[in-house]
Amino acid sequence: MEWMELGMRPSRLASLGDSPMPAKRHRQPAFWLALTVMMAAPMIAAPHARADVAPRQVSGKPVVAVLPFSSPSVWSSMGRNAQATFVTQLVNSGRLRVVQAGMVLRMLRRYGLRWTGVLQPSVMRAARRYLRAQYVLAGKLRHVGDAYILSVHVMDATNLQTTVAQDVDFRSYRKMRIAVRVAARRIAAKMTGGSSRGSNADMFLNVNARAFYDGANAAMRALGWRLSRYQVSGTVDSVDSGRRTVKVRGYGGRLRPGIPFNIMSSPDSLDGPKTVATAYFTRRVSGGFEVKVRGSMPEDGIALGAAVTNRKYKWAIAVGRIVDEAGSNEKLARRFRKVLLDKMSEGNTSFQQIEGNRVNRLARMSSRRRRFFAYRSLWKRGVEMVLEGKFYGSPGSRRAHFKVYSTLTGRVIDELKFETRL
Repeated sequence: MEWMELGMRPSRLASLGDSPMPAKRHRQPAFWLALTVMMAAPMIAAPHARADVAPRQVSGKPVVAVLPFSSPSVWSSMGRNAQATFVTQLVNSGRLRVVQAGMVLRMLRRYGLRWTGVLQPSVMRAARRYLRAQYVLAGKLRHVGDAYILSVHVMDATNLQTTVAQDVDFRSYRKMRIAVRVAARRIAAKMTGGSSRGSNADMFLNVNARAFYDGANAAMRALGWRLSRYQVSGTVDSVDSGRRTVKVRGYGGRLRPGIPFNIMSSPDSLDGPKTVATAYFTRRVSGGFEVKVRGSMPEDGIALGAAVTNRKYKWAIAVGRIVDEAGSNEKLARRFRKVLLDKMSEGNTSFQQIEGNRVNRLARMSSRRRRFFAYRSLWKRGVEMVLEGKFYGSPGSRRAHFKVYSTLTGRVIDELKFETRL
C-alpha cells in the first residue's frame, strides 16, 4: 500500500524488492529544486556579465562608434590623433554618446577584423552587435594640392547607408585641431538636427586673423587715394535760385555726377568762411562745372565769388554687399565687412561710414535692380556713396575688386583693386 500511495506501478514493485528506496524518494523534490536553482543562476547573471563586454544601450542620445582615422603614411600621426580629438569633441557637444576608442579596438580584435580605412559590412555588423552602436563614424585625412582635407562620413549601422558627410579643408597642419572641432560640431548638428552656429573658428582654418585687418587697411588706403582724385576747388560764378543750381568757375574734368561739394560763405565774412550749403556735381559747362544744392537754398543766399570745394569734405559712405567668389565663404565676407566698418569708424578725416538697418538690408540683397532702388532711399538719408565688391583668386591670396557707386545715379564712380592674404 505504501508503494501504491507513492504512485508507483505494480510492475515496478517487483524490481525494487525490499530496498529502502521509499524513504529516499521523499527527498527527491528538494534535490530537483536545488539543481534548478544551480542551472538558472548563470542565466540570471548573464546580462550583468555582458555589460562588462559591450556598452549598455540607453534610450535618448544616439550612440556613435568612432573608428580610427586613416591617413597617408607621411601624416599618420595626424590621423591617429584625429580619432581621439573627434571623440572628445562629440562628447563635449552634449548631443551624442560615444563608444570608447578602446572598445572599438577590442571589437576589431574579437571578430578578427583588420581596419584598412574602408568600411566593410562586417565592420558595421560587428559595431551593431558588439558595441550596440546606432551609427559608425569613419574619417580620412588627405593632402590635395596645397591643402589638407578632413573627410568624415557617418553610416547607419542598421541599413549600412551613409547619412551624414562633411569635408573640412585647412592649409597648415597646425590647424588640424581647429578642423577637427569644426567637423565635429557640424556632424553633431546634422545628426541631431541642431545648429552648428556659435563659432567663427572655421573662418581661420585657411586665413590668418590679421589678414582681415590688413585687408581692411588696404581697402581704406585704396579708397582714400581714389577719392582724392576728385578733390576740386572753385568759386561761385552764378546762381540760379529757382533751379537751385550754382555755376562754379574751375576745372571739373574728372568729376562724376553725385560728387559732393561744400559751398562756403562770402570771403568777406567777419567770422571767416563757413559752410552754408551742400551741393553735388551734375555736369560740366563752359568755363567750369555746375552743382545742385541739396535741400533748400540758404536764407542769406549764396555770394558770388564764394569758395566751392570738397578738399576737406567728409564723404558719407555705406558698405554694401561683399561676395567671396574664391571659396563661396559667406562668413569670411561678413567678417571682412564688419572689420572694414570698424576701421572706417576710427575717426578717419576723409570719409565716414554709415550703418543702420537699411544698409544691412542692402548688404543682403543679391539683385542688382533691387539694390539700385535702395540707393535712392539712402541718398535721401544723406548717404552719398556705396562700396560693394568681391573677392576672387584662391584662398590665402584673394584679390579684391570693389566698386564705388553713387547713390544719386546708381552708377560706378570708381573702382578699387588690391591684394589680400585672405
